[in-house]
Amino acid sequence: MNRAICLALAGLGLAALAGCAAPIRHSCDFFPDAKDCGRPSVSAGTPGPQTAAAAFFGDAGASDYERQFLALLAHNQIGAIDRANGTGPFGHDRHAIANRDFQATYRTLERLAKPVTAEQMPAVSGTAGEGHFNGRWRVSRQTLYVNAAARPSAPKTFSFSGLQARSIEIVMRQAGKQPVEISGACDGALAIRAGGGSRTGAAFRLRLSAGQTASLFPSDGLNRCSLKLSSSLAPAGAPLTILREEVAYPAIAALDSRYERCPVPGPSGLDELARVFYAGRWLSQTCSLPLGSPRLLRKSRDGFNAKVEALLGAPLPDSAFDKADPELPLDFSRAPKLKLVYLSSLEFKADFSGRVIERLIRHHAALGTKVRIMVTDVLERDKDDALLHRLAADYPNVELQEYRWRADHGAPVDEQLSQLHKTHHVKMLATLAEDPARSRVIIGGRNIHDGFLFHKPIDLSRYPNLEQYGKTDGLSLNYYSNWSDFDIEFADPATVETLAAHLSTLWLRDADTNIARPFSIPVRSDSRRPPGTVRHFISVPYEDNHALETYFVELIDTARHHIEIVNPYLNLTPKLSLVIERALARGVRIDIVGRIDLKGDIGGKLLTALNKLFVEKYGDRINIREFKAPDVVLHSKIMMIDERLVTISSVNLNNRSFFHDLENGMTVLDPAFYARMQPVYDDYVAHSNPVSTKVMIPWAYRWLFSKGWVKEAF
Repeated sequence: MNRAICLALAGLGLAALAGCAAPIRHSCDFFPDAKDCGRPSVSAGTPGPQTAAAAFFGDAGASDYERQFLALLAHNQIGAIDRANGTGPFGHDRHAIANRDFQATYRTLERLAKPVTAEQMPAVSGTAGEGHFNGRWRVSRQTLYVNAAARPSAPKTFSFSGLQARSIEIVMRQAGKQPVEISGACDGALAIRAGGGSRTGAAFRLRLSAGQTASLFPSDGLNRCSLKLSSSLAPAGAPLTILREEVAYPAIAALDSRYERCPVPGPSGLDELARVFYAGRWLSQTCSLPLGSPRLLRKSRDGFNAKVEALLGAPLPDSAFDKADPELPLDFSRAPKLKLVYLSSLEFKADFSGRVIERLIRHHAALGTKVRIMVTDVLERDKDDALLHRLAADYPNVELQEYRWRADHGAPVDEQLSQLHKTHHVKMLATLAEDPARSRVIIGGRNIHDGFLFHKPIDLSRYPNLEQYGKTDGLSLNYYSNWSDFDIEFADPATVETLAAHLSTLWLRDADTNIARPFSIPVRSDSRRPPGTVRHFISVPYEDNHALETYFVELIDTARHHIEIVNPYLNLTPKLSLVIERALARGVRIDIVGRIDLKGDIGGKLLTALNKLFVEKYGDRINIREFKAPDVVLHSKIMMIDERLVTISSVNLNNRSFFHDLENGMTVLDPAFYARMQPVYDDYVAHSNPVSTKVMIPWAYRWLFSKGWVKEAF
């Protein structure tokens, strides 16, 4: 059989059906008799969504939620098969593949995936509310960092998640330089893969030297391992306990398994903008939530201090920023008692900002708080890695995910290259406190990077473990820009918990494909409008058929009078270009405050050329203004429509945000909130100047960006 077909079918869990051999990668390779190992990923032989749902989800059944989720999974499996075999959009007719099982599987996937071709998710009958999904569909892979020098005599606890998992792998990674001996026993079977070999049993002994890793595969019956870490620094050893998270922390499992059934009001009595806001879609969204009185964080110190206050209980004084000492004294006497911390950011740098946040997280980790950190692997430098890996090794209840998108085997060259620039661009700090009134969530555009706090690089030469930035312009990861950005903070306890649960769908994504389950499905309701006026979205564009692009197109298509935008990156997708043309044709006024010259940003010359192409095309029809501070890069992402709707997000108006990167944001449908945001927008206008339509673009950039696949990469 063709190797590409074997690879595609292996991705579907059908390798045995096709007679393909595969390397040991998952739990079922060690425990083939486990309950979920006997079923394929898709039932090709028996038609019907109920049978296929049972194949995907085991005993979870075939509820409305599972059928919608199944459609997304089937859509993604078609893409994987096409990429691996060069079929469909990649050139070849899939009917030419002479394999009966392959064709039967493909037909089943097409039938199941058909709903995804619609721009909106169809509403189902039933009642609105909250549900919990426990179907076993994903591969769970977590990293346990060990380091002999990391609190060598202190007991440590690490929890792995088997929630919704068909396969569980714990990658034990040596993050230090001293060899570590790990020994002990578990209450169930555990498979170990290390040093080119593998073995299975309840007791084990393992030695990890610098740079080495080992993989642990817990069986379904394993809930606890009692281990000992020994090294030359702690010969007597220190206890390391490994727990199954859904057993040890049922409240966390309940949060992680949550989904919502969102009421969709009937079309009568709603105008077009409201219909788009409340509609169900393949984009992962919360239901509409109460807006409350969110805090608007326009100033850089306010943005950073909001994170500090959520963790410390009080902001830092201005003198702390003036002195810029990352080891400044911190008073934790007013710190909230936290149950869970989520920190999601494009970057978490080893600088003043990163070190202060890391110290705050250490405090809560030492008290046993569960902490989950998500960053982008390709943007982390050695010192950044060292800071985070040491934190996770000191306190294994701090779990770290370093996002890296991997192309399927056999994918085209452009997809192979995109592994270098697809990023995790979701920005959120969520703190769930024992006292719900002290819970907070912050969303917007800022990362953990000194460029969002200081005008110029500060002197950190006294701290060799921290970054000393250069002032570069190009493709160096040592770049430094001073960014002007915007965040929003919510304090309503129910809203904070809902957004944390929403982020859990991304945290518990499939480790092999990065697919995340949807957070909600639409439910038909009466004509009454739901009380909430704000919704949170998470975009995984390669999973959801570019649903974020569809959402923005629908929003802009509703505009009748005025669109106001703050955004630094202006490389529209073809569909966004068309919807802007339609808006202009019906007389909608469009104002944009941007930053055309992106010198100082990573890849600044390329991004500047793309912005100038936008100015050249639209400068005589759109009021485009440039943020005028010459050494400050505008980084805010705001869109306001007809004095009623506002989006505050991580979403840039470029191809990357809609085709490549993970994104998130808030959409608010409320004229009163628009009125609160109008002075913010006016302040951006006051700090900007009109842009001349006469721009100079080097011929090399014109030629480069005349290639559609090149523009789509940025």
